[in-house]
Amino acid sequence: RAVGAPAIALHRARLQRALAAQVDPARLHLGVAVTGFDEASDAVRVRLEDGREVSADALVACDGLRSAVRRQLVGDGEPRYAGYTSWRGVARGDCGVDRDRVSETWGPGRRFGVVPLADDETYWFATQNAPAGERDAPGAARETLLGLFGAWHAPIGDLLRATPEERIVRTDIADRPALTRWSRGRVALLGDAAHPMTPNLGQGGCQAIEDAVVLSGALATHAKLPEALADYEQIGRAS
Repeated sequence: RAVGAPAIALHRARLQRALAAQVDPARLHLGVAVTGFDEASDAVRVRLEDGREVSADALVACDGLRSAVRRQLVGDGEPRYAGYTSWRGVARGDCGVDRDRVSETWGPGRRFGVVPLADDETYWFATQNAPAGERDAPGAARETLLGLFGAWHAPIGDLLRATPEERIVRTDIADRPALTRWSRGRVALLGDAAHPMTPNLGQGGCQAIEDAVVLSGALATHAKLPEALADYEQIGRAS
């Protein structure tokens, strides 16, 4: 309300489909990881894990927390562990969820969040302070979660029971210290590759979208590509 805009929660897959629909399918190549790049004065050659190389005017790396491009551009090592692990899932059905309320419940060393989505689906997340690298036994993530959160208030237990085991994802949470530079010449970082954050209020995904808007504006404003990328970085630092 303070900025005159609504808060909207979207399932990530729906958001990806909406964005992909704006791109020529012939120009969208999925399942191809970037391993590195070589920069020249007039182009960037990008190396792919299947052995191919592609050439482009610029490289905008959106390859996430463990970005291969960032590793080469910045070389700041591995992410830092935030001290807690997380589970995420999408439950089907009503489950008694208040469709107009996003909530987060706190307990000793634990959190549980509830985010209503469209079509009677609910995204939820759970966190627990834990050593890095712990994993659930195969097929036992929901059982683990019910042991941790099943006695918490409704509708937490019902959400867990309404989530198929195969739709529960567990990841340790990590971030990185803030960068003062995330572009060089014809190469720039975007989203989690530039400034990964712990996943609170969807800020990582939202920041990536904001980055893309700022970058598109800079590209439209500047005739020279290096100037556009430098402006994109400067605006990001100022905000």
